[in-house]
Amino acid sequence: MRLSLAIFFCLSLTRLSAQQTDSAIIDLASIRHFDSIDSKCFFLATPKGQVPEASIPSLPFPSAPMRRRSVADSLMEKDCYLKFTLHNNADTAKEVYFLPGYYLKSLTLYEASPEDPVASFRAIPFIKDDKQAYADCKLIRIGPGETVVYFAKFNYVKTNINSYMPRIIEKDYLEPWTITVKNRDSLLDAITYVVCGVLMMMIFYSLAVYLQNKNKEFLYYSVYALCTVTLLFLKSYLNFQPSRFHEAYEEYLDFILMNGGIFFYLIFVRRFLNTKENHPFIEKTFRRAGNAILILLLVFSLIYFFTDRYIILNILENYVIKTFLFLIGFAFIVYSLRRKDPLLTYLAIGNIAMVFFSMVSLSIILLKWKVIPGNPASVFNRSMLYYEIGLALELMFFLSGLAYKNKKDIIERVRERERLKLENERKEFEKQMAIMAVRQEERDRISADMHDDLGSGVTAIRLMSEIAKSKMNAAEFPEIDKISNSANELLGKMNAIIWTMKSSNDTLESLVAYIRAYAAEYFDGSPIRCIVDVKNIREMEMSGEKRRNIFLSVKETLTNIRKHAQATQVVITIESEEQRLHLKIQDNGRGIDLGALRKFGNGLSNMKKRMQNIKGECIIENNNGALVYFTVPL
Repeated sequence: MRLSLAIFFCLSLTRLSAQQTDSAIIDLASIRHFDSIDSKCFFLATPKGQVPEASIPSLPFPSAPMRRRSVADSLMEKDCYLKFTLHNNADTAKEVYFLPGYYLKSLTLYEASPEDPVASFRAIPFIKDDKQAYADCKLIRIGPGETVVYFAKFNYVKTNINSYMPRIIEKDYLEPWTITVKNRDSLLDAITYVVCGVLMMMIFYSLAVYLQNKNKEFLYYSVYALCTVTLLFLKSYLNFQPSRFHEAYEEYLDFILMNGGIFFYLIFVRRFLNTKENHPFIEKTFRRAGNAILILLLVFSLIYFFTDRYIILNILENYVIKTFLFLIGFAFIVYSLRRKDPLLTYLAIGNIAMVFFSMVSLSIILLKWKVIPGNPASVFNRSMLYYEIGLALELMFFLSGLAYKNKKDIIERVRERERLKLENERKEFEKQMAIMAVRQEERDRISADMHDDLGSGVTAIRLMSEIAKSKMNAAEFPEIDKISNSANELLGKMNAIIWTMKSSNDTLESLVAYIRAYAAEYFDGSPIRCIVDVKNIREMEMSGEKRRNIFLSVKETLTNIRKHAQATQVVITIESEEQRLHLKIQDNGRGIDLGALRKFGNGLSNMKKRMQNIKGECIIENNNGALVYFTVPL
């Protein structure tokens, strides 16, 4: 009885073991297009390079499959192995692709028979006709009715976006499946390309500003924007496109681009804000931060190229450097908000948005946090989306700050331009005043010399001619009379010249007084009565040139009246009104023949020329005699 029970128990274990073995076999007939086989794959990881190829079938694979899709950091430093069994119950051979997961550095497939895996173990050779569209998978060919045990050896790319998702994909469905996987993030790709387009416009703008104004800070900003554009574009474009370049990008280049861009951004902010003079704290902090980033990049590069320690690289990338950048950003935000400077406030708000959404993005990467738990494929569960939102908001507030700075710079430039203009005008005015002072001194000197030397000489000639006439008694010598008259006339002209040249007479009151005195003296002893009417004469300066032209024009008019008008009365009206001087000379003579002005010689034309030289006007008309009207701007 006991023997029977033992035999029954052994048979039961044998059947159970066979059932378990049969349940781990993957029937290719059950696969439509593609299917996940993680429930029938057995996973094992060992230290790199410690397992010979011939010993792979003897590895102690676990009896239960690994269900999780995320890949532990420690697996990046190990050789990973998979064991699974395929059965083809069809009467024709089948070809399928095997995919262990995303982002593999290497993949080698082996096959063996279920009866004796160790003896029949061999590597599947590379198939030259294989035109697969996805590099991280391998083609498997299995004959009709065959059952084959497969072993896969692979290594993960040293990045935190790897996944464990073993799949079998029908050969003809690989390319559509690849397109489907690629397009599942099409909305995020579109957002990424829009952000890249905006950043490209910022690059062109920065280069244009640099070329026009030679502002070196915008050259640094263009390098920062270029690094960011390259980072985002390659992240989207290379997604689910395994290649050697993609491996290098995910492992190393994306980190270099991100931190290299931040390094140039720190330099840009220092120059943009002129922190050396305006914000010493930011200058010192950002300079040290830039040096620290260069050191960390060097350490990261040395570890990457000379070791396989991914865990250290991960700590440096996602904990040390990002924590360091968070602290730098936090210090800048606190300092900027406390200063209450509008430009700093714009940059601080942009940095707040960038820091916040970067923390959300980092949480999704490191903590596998889902914003929308019920829909893992949602775009809102993509870490890149929140990084791009933060980047867009930071750019928006930066542009607001740039607009404010440009407006402020324009105002400052206008003020500086006006200040320089006023300064130049002041210097020019002082120069003109100095020239005028020299001219006035020269005029005063010449007038004094004429008065002292020429005046005394002409006066002596006149006196001696009068004495000579008195001594000749009744004898008449017309030449002596001409000498006396010429001397009197020359003395009058010289006095007029001296009056116009003397700077102390450069006033409107002096002109009016001189005209009044000259008119009264000129008509004294003649039958013509002279009346001078002065109205509203203000105290103001008048240049010697303007005084001279006005006086000579008045003098020419009075001469014509005395010689030709046959008048008995002359009325001279002088009036200043706003910014003009009005001077009317009216006689009661026979008038003037406006059609025969040539008989007056050059006198009238000279009067009009003199008025034109001082931007004045001369009008001659008949009005119960002759009326001469002068108007001159003051």
